[in-house]
Amino acid sequence: MMPPKNAIEDFMTGADEAPVPAGEPLAEAAVDEEEVSLELTDADYRYLTLRRTVRRGGEKIARIRVRPVMLEDIDDWSNAEISNRELLARLCEVPPAVLKKLAWDDAEALMEIFHQVVPEFVFAAAKDDA
Repeated sequence: MMPPKNAIEDFMTGADEAPVPAGEPLAEAAVDEEEVSLELTDADYRYLTLRRTVRRGGEKIARIRVRPVMLEDIDDWSNAEISNRELLARLCEVPPAVLKKLAWDDAEALMEIFHQVVPEFVFAAAKDDA
């Protein structure tokens, strides 16, 4: 059984949004998502230097960079479009297959960072991460 959401979680996950009836114009001008981006600097990211490197094709991965969570990420997770692992992969900007190849101590260190950057309610909800 999932714990009840509070008003902040409802807002952050879009649960408080009423759908716009078909044929009605949106209140704001529609903006192509390609035109909207979050500007981040190096200071906004968390970094993990791996104890054991991972190879992806010809690329050697020795460090993983974790970007901040965006509301879009939480929406996709909340709508069951992505699992916790896919959310982590998205934040690290690597495919889930790379995460699966991490040595356990590196994976554990990465999970500590994940728990620091993701809202607590993500971990409180039961999800299928297969």
